[in-house]
Amino acid sequence: MKHVSKIFLCAALGLAVSASAVDKKKIDFVLGVDGDFKAAVSKAGSSGASASNRFVIFVPDGEYEITKLTGDEHGKSTFSASNTSIVGQSVSKTIIWNTTDTEGIGTTATLYFPKNNNMYMQDITLQNRSSVSSGNAARQVALQQNEGDKYIYKNVRLLSGQDTYYTKKGRAYWEGGEIDGTVDFICGGGDVFFEGTKIVMTRKGGYITAAQNSPDWGYVFNNATIEVSDNSFNGTFYLGRSWNNAKTVFLNTKMVAQPAPEGWFQKSINTPPVVFGEYNSKDKNGNAVDVSRRRTSFDNSTTLKTVWDASDAAKYTLANVLKGSDNWDPTKLTAQVSAPKIAQEGAEITWNDDESARCWVIFVNGKYKANVITPSFSLEGVATGSKITVRAANSMGGLGASSNEVTTLDATATYYKVTIGEAIGGTVTTNLSGDKVMEGKDAVFTAKPLSGWKFAGWSGASAAGINADKSPATIKATGDIELAANFVGDGSNKFQAEEGVIENAINESTNAGFAGTGYVNFGTGTSSVKVPVYADAEGEYKLTLTYANGSNATRSLSIKTEQGDAQEVEFATTGNWTTYVTKEADIKLPQGASTITFATVGGNDGPNLDQVKLTLVKADSTIGIRKQADPRLEITPMTRMRLFSSTGKLLRESAGNAVSMKGLPRGIYILQINEGSRTMQKAISVK
Repeated sequence: MKHVSKIFLCAALGLAVSASAVDKKKIDFVLGVDGDFKAAVSKAGSSGASASNRFVIFVPDGEYEITKLTGDEHGKSTFSASNTSIVGQSVSKTIIWNTTDTEGIGTTATLYFPKNNNMYMQDITLQNRSSVSSGNAARQVALQQNEGDKYIYKNVRLLSGQDTYYTKKGRAYWEGGEIDGTVDFICGGGDVFFEGTKIVMTRKGGYITAAQNSPDWGYVFNNATIEVSDNSFNGTFYLGRSWNNAKTVFLNTKMVAQPAPEGWFQKSINTPPVVFGEYNSKDKNGNAVDVSRRRTSFDNSTTLKTVWDASDAAKYTLANVLKGSDNWDPTKLTAQVSAPKIAQEGAEITWNDDESARCWVIFVNGKYKANVITPSFSLEGVATGSKITVRAANSMGGLGASSNEVTTLDATATYYKVTIGEAIGGTVTTNLSGDKVMEGKDAVFTAKPLSGWKFAGWSGASAAGINADKSPATIKATGDIELAANFVGDGSNKFQAEEGVIENAINESTNAGFAGTGYVNFGTGTSSVKVPVYADAEGEYKLTLTYANGSNATRSLSIKTEQGDAQEVEFATTGNWTTYVTKEADIKLPQGASTITFATVGGNDGPNLDQVKLTLVKADSTIGIRKQADPRLEITPMTRMRLFSSTGKLLRESAGNAVSMKGLPRGIYILQINEGSRTMQKAISVK
């Protein structure tokens, strides 16, 4: 399924821009800990916050009704403080809501920003739950952004009916998030850029937008997704209508649900549109949407080009729409701080410092516990067995991905370090919650091979005390544990692309017909997957690639081995994304485990890559020389022996019945024995 922009390389979802160094500062107000929402509004208003000294409000998971707490006589809550962040714990579980006793675009907002500047919201839901209506109108606003400038909404969800999101002036940036509604539910003025935002129509025959009096650009949607809450609404709604001199643009939209064939509503609320544009709309399967019937005439007085080509769309970049006179780049502010890697050290949880983190927020069993400005947290008062996670806050207070989870241990006991070596062809899971094990406890290690691989034994300092051929392996902790799993090919010579190391691409399973558990859906820009493979012999191979290309054009991938050999391969269209075919290429591989990297070319998209198959065409016949005085491992009868390292590298080879063991360090090795067409493999230990 392809719906990634071919033109607009904006910093979607904060991945293209890294966070920079910031001053350490704790969160200013935690809802439910420092007071209720009314207290938060008051503290923010009196804080004297500035662009360089932001006031951050953190809202833990929960539902918070503010109708009577901060609402006026109709339930509308005004939040006037500038330079303020409102950050939730999670968009789906952190909900601020209200109801009203009336309907109206100016009287019902769950939150109303009158003239705020430099506002930031992340991971939170605002919902207007009122059902009050007057005639056919039920205007219930979730967020009203009246004036001011530079609003940022990252992963924010707005839920209501008519007029859900009402803007008037200024610049705003949406990154991800979701807006639900029925009629004109994104409405008003200002310049607003929506990047990757989900739009959900919740009634039949409604309108997504009603823009008015936009100073320069109006509403620009890039890489948006349009859905409906009921399939019967599909094909009945409109992308928008003009309120006053509307400017609205949809670029690279994934239309899971499509509007009426006309696209835009003919009649304006007041004055005709100035700009209605649509470019590169795709259906849910990544195919081009039929736009041949899109309307071009409005109010019997205005004619517009509504179906755009690349040159029409090219100027509608995030930078152009939002830069203003101060070159504002909101993606620098939405960039998330990397997840810390935490561990228990005695009676503390510790992690590495990060200069880009404003602070860190600690969660115990999924609930907010504290926030700190140093990379450690005392476990005083935290019960043994509690589950700890930590998230880093960026300069705006937005929380990045969660750390690994650590289950707290008895701080008075003795613990040993557990080190698991990296391996090609599989992974190792344990019964441990972190990288430590209590003295006398059993540590259980399970080797899990990838598709096309099999477990070939354990190596490492702790392998001597166990059955090196058996998985799971159990080790009773009497000291530090070091263990690595070894994997070799299972003989099928088939490897699944989605099990490789993916960069800027997606492990997806949307389009049926694939082998394994899915396929790799490449993105634009630098997008790649590094697939581990196993070659029985060094030599030349036929590489058979299973793929789907539902686009209308040939797509290419570069293919590169660890030895640096590279080539570019073209993948013809397959008609749709559920038709999988094969493409062959020649490749030279070393014996044993290695990786093949598949990457997009020239920033363009690629096919969906499913499976990689190897077929030996010509083996390298070179045999290593060995001294007769060497110690040997002899097995008879046989025709060929090869000795590999635990990572699959060929070390020794013999065409006779013996292979040299001289000079090998202690550890686990893989012995491969060939008797005619029969191949056997066994892990051996050198002590």
